[in-house]
Amino acid sequence: MKTSRLTNIIIPLLFFGILWGCGPAPKKEDKKALVREYYQAMSDSDYAKVVGFFQDSIRFNEMDYNRTFSKSAYRDLFEWDSVFHPTYRVLEIEEKGDELHVSVSKKCERINFLHEGAFYTNEIFKIKEGAIQQIDVVEYVDFKDSLWAAKRENLMSWIAEHHPELDGFIYDQTKEGAIKFKKAIDFFKNRRDAISVQENISN
Repeated sequence: MKTSRLTNIIIPLLFFGILWGCGPAPKKEDKKALVREYYQAMSDSDYAKVVGFFQDSIRFNEMDYNRTFSKSAYRDLFEWDSVFHPTYRVLEIEEKGDELHVSVSKKCERINFLHEGAFYTNEIFKIKEGAIQQIDVVEYVDFKDSLWAAKRENLMSWIAEHHPELDGFIYDQTKEGAIKFKKAIDFFKNRRDAISVQENISN
């Protein structure tokens, strides 16, 4: 009698064990999709979604410049960048071992003014347990250093002379600083446009 009862218990357990073992294998983590979703969230300026891709800390290494943020500390920099309405495009992704090598373009109002078009970076993503552990910017591709520096210097000098209330905007990486940066660009561009129009009228 006891043997019969044990058989009635063991056989169903074995049956379900076999079914469980033959079930679908766990899905492989899609790291490429994660990177694309991350950059879409950056383009959408969705702070909650962006920080959700990271582990406890957010680490960016840009050439020799390394920065680590807590999720709350990252908010100021994120909000600063978002004011300029950035758009990111993933151009290429290649998986190399535990790393993803990614080519990205970025454009925004600030970059369009200082660089006169998008700039391109080569980056390395390190992803662990479904979260971004670190992003390394390893190369700026065809970056126009001299143009960027000249336009930045012209903007700062002109603002210091004509709109001193905005002076220091270039170093303020907060939302308020970004708003001042945008105002500075608008003032400077309107001044340039006005000169151009006057020249055309006189001619």
